Amino acid sequence: MSTVFKDEGKLSLDYVPPHLPHREKELKILATTFKPLVSSPGKILPRVIIRGQLGTGKTALSKRFGLDFEKYALEKKVNVKYVHVNCRAEGSFYNALKNIILQNFKKDFPRRGYSAQELLEFLIDILNKNNIFMILTLDELESLIRKEGSEPLFNLTRFYEDKPPNMLRRIALICIFREPECEEVFKMIDRSTLSTLGFHVIRLEKYTSNQLKDILEWRVREAFKENTVLPDTIELIADLSGKFGDARFAIELLWLAGKYADNEGSKKVKPEHVRNAQAYAHPSIKIEDLKLLSLHEKLLLLSVCRLLKENATAYISMGEVEREYNVVCEEFKEKPRAHVQLWKYVKSLSLTGIISTKSSSKGQRGKTTLIGLPVSAEKLEKEILKIIGC
Repeated sequence: MSTVFKDEGKLSLDYVPPHLPHREKELKILATTFKPLVSSPGKILPRVIIRGQLGTGKTALSKRFGLDFEKYALEKKVNVKYVHVNCRAEGSFYNALKNIILQNFKKDFPRRGYSAQELLEFLIDILNKNNIFMILTLDELESLIRKEGSEPLFNLTRFYEDKPPNMLRRIALICIFREPECEEVFKMIDRSTLSTLGFHVIRLEKYTSNQLKDILEWRVREAFKENTVLPDTIELIADLSGKFGDARFAIELLWLAGKYADNEGSKKVKPEHVRNAQAYAHPSIKIEDLKLLSLHEKLLLLSVCRLLKENATAYISMGEVEREYNVVCEEFKEKPRAHVQLWKYVKSLSLTGIISTKSSSKGQRGKTTLIGLPVSAEKLEKEILKIIGC
């Protein structure tokens, strides 16, 4: 079967392109900030906060910097290792530390029997013995802080306080927070710990349509056969995704449009393929994000989908969702979570854009939270069931 793709992997969210259009300034800031890690190894531990909305390139920026900085350090004969951790995927500080050790340093390391603090001490002992300096990126850090509070950051930033002053500092930090969640999460971190993160904050703004067009042209050259993607196609994707400033959404639309072209046997990716693809993509909902939700978050979301589909309404009340959630839990043989926990799930799903919420109007009896969806309830229900394994 013929295809318009040259290398489909270049459209993966895990792919780190060699060039990041319109993020050159931020790369220079990171390079300048972390330079002391090479010029004065172990004396100064740089710490940076990167914040921005979904699709602004936070992960790609930090990974591109990490790869480039490792090469730079090697040229200067300093052993620097870049490690990127997705806190939402790891679920806990303990899991993050355990997997850092298993995947990067000691594959036969025991999976149980240690506390998080002991794992941190073990990791730093490995770095000391091998004379390695680490840049540790904690991506989607807001999810970890919601679960464990300030303690993980406190342990990382205050580790050397009671150590000899001549002991080399080994772990530099990049902390990535997703907007708008970070504002609420910052309130959960005590002031002394927040101050240890330093004052280096890189705020990534949304991409404009023209900037997204540049990004898409780069990805087209890498991922598609020559002259298969029409200029009008790129322009349409840039215009559609420019409303949200979201590069992830733009790249997903490009990939789906290519899939539609292949399914039709077309040798060109046309604007109509983009319009078809748009029905199956939304900037605030990614399959990867759905997979990272806890089982009960998925069951709650499934309840919302079923109610909206059955009732044919724009919104449903929190009370209706809770009753449906109890039914869904019985279906999946799961013990329902309490009301307070369900409210936390709703708040978290709303902040990430997976659901929409608003307060009931004055005309309705009592005040309650109304819940809606930005996408088709039927399609989202199918995706959730697929992820759960039904």
